[in-house]
Amino acid sequence: MMRSHKKLTKKEMKQDTLIIITAKVLDYLREEWTKLVSIAVGVILIIAVSLFILSGMERSEINAYDIAIKASLDNAPEAMDLMTKYVNKYGGSKRAASVLINLGNHYYSIKDYDSAEIYYKKYIEKFSDDPLYGFNAYNGLGGIYEEKGEFEKAASLYEEYISKYKNAVFSPLMSLSAGKAYFYSGNKNAALRNFNRVVDSFKDSQEKQEAQFYIDMITAGKDV
Repeated sequence: MMRSHKKLTKKEMKQDTLIIITAKVLDYLREEWTKLVSIAVGVILIIAVSLFILSGMERSEINAYDIAIKASLDNAPEAMDLMTKYVNKYGGSKRAASVLINLGNHYYSIKDYDSAEIYYKKYIEKFSDDPLYGFNAYNGLGGIYEEKGEFEKAASLYEEYISKYKNAVFSPLMSLSAGKAYFYSGNKNAALRNFNRVVDSFKDSQEKQEAQFYIDMITAGKDV
């Protein structure tokens, strides 16, 4: 007489399948756990080492910055060399902005306009968030072009500053500078545009009186 087989219900079949899958997962983990732990430990070590290296690099950068700025404030003979080395190595750092401006202003003050131009341009290319540093860079660079007789080029730089740093405290002065540079370049219409901006938009500024003087002179057809 043949033995009858018990018929499995759907619930029992699902339970059997789950048991089989669980057993396979446990077997896999038993076989692979060493490898998985090694990978996890390796990832943690890589992250830790990377953070340590980055922390060390930042400490080195800050230390180099502090040394260069202190030398500059003390008028130490090695100040320019230290600041130059700093921007060459850490030119992408946010602290490089002040060093670039210091270098530009130093070379401008000793009339080394070619060197000053290099550092002002580097600042303008990399940074744009500080209207005071921006004023130093744009005003200094414009002054260099005026020294070279390139008044139109200087004027366009002053206007670039005005456009980039809207409502900055230096806007009246830069508008006046742009107007005067255009005036000396012979572009009287552009000069009037800037002088009128001073008179109309910055009525309480110290630059208003000088701007009005140039407006009166241009409309009267006179030259300085």
